[in-house]
Amino acid sequence: MSHQQYPEYPSLSSISASVKETAKKAKLSNLILCYLDYHTNDADFAAMQATNFKDTNILEVVHDLKHYGYDVEVPKNMADFRENVYPSFIDIHARAGYHGLQVPVGSAPFKENGDLTEEGIKNLKKQKEIFEKAGLSFSAVGGCFTADWTQSIKPQIAAANILGSDCLYGPFATVFMYFPEGVNSGDESVAWTKAQCKEFSKLMDDEIGPYAESKGVYLCDEPLQRFERMPIRLKEAVEMALSTKSDRLKIMIDMCHEFCDGEGPELYEKLVKQLIEADRLQGLHISAVHRGKLYESWYTKEYFKSFFKPVFDGGYDGEIAIETFDAVLPVREAVKINREKFSNPIGVLINNLVYSATMLEGLK
Repeated sequence: MSHQQYPEYPSLSSISASVKETAKKAKLSNLILCYLDYHTNDADFAAMQATNFKDTNILEVVHDLKHYGYDVEVPKNMADFRENVYPSFIDIHARAGYHGLQVPVGSAPFKENGDLTEEGIKNLKKQKEIFEKAGLSFSAVGGCFTADWTQSIKPQIAAANILGSDCLYGPFATVFMYFPEGVNSGDESVAWTKAQCKEFSKLMDDEIGPYAESKGVYLCDEPLQRFERMPIRLKEAVEMALSTKSDRLKIMIDMCHEFCDGEGPELYEKLVKQLIEADRLQGLHISAVHRGKLYESWYTKEYFKSFFKPVFDGGYDGEIAIETFDAVLPVREAVKINREKFSNPIGVLINNLVYSATMLEGLK
């Protein structure tokens, strides 16, 4: 499918009823990784403002929102952004036909013991009201970036609870982009991974699981691929989930990582079946290997079928999140993106929806 069929600023009226129907049926959501975060603090905003927002895409977002008829201006501060720009950004998802959103909560401020601050709680409640007003479903995205789970996973679980999300998505079992000292071969990395999975499984049973249960939240770990971190791929993630006694650990699967580092459709179908039978599958990602626009990727209808058909045949009815990385901080550094940021970020999120729904049509 040629990208020429996807203009930079697609008309909302051009989105067909069948695309919107498929998007709702498949519960297509947008994972908001590439926009100014709702929980950015005033000091960081002022630093961005001092560089005319060169490392963010807020200028492009405001420009695009104006194009689609929203009365917005470049925000003067974070309060202005939260009250005026952010609600419009969320609203256009609903107008385009999205089922919902996956929302980062990792930057919500917290105290030394891992409890959220009053400011963090207040902003999460306001954020929830914005989603509800737009009529969108929503879930929380976190990620473990510290060895002490109370300084990362704990406040993220609490944030998910305040948002009303029963799931917290993200890679948790190992630290993103972490390569431990003394691991210098394939055999050593496999041994390290098995030990890490065993340790995280025990931590889930003893500490994280009980806390997550008290908040009514499930952790949905995302296996990645070897060049991004230690090799906790899908098969290692399945083994970890099945050996964990706590029912609070589930697995979400990203089609990018399976495309890059999976071992083919036969093993994939077997692993999916194991997760579904154990009630451990929760969440799917649509993400391009090059991390850019889906409609300019290598993905074909046949690959969508190979990835999604086993999941749908097993009865999966959860959300499917579109994950697209704009080349802005902090995402640019986290995933080592080496391209320019999008000039039309709102157009991209609309085109991604149309493309994904077109590819999914008839599969569910």
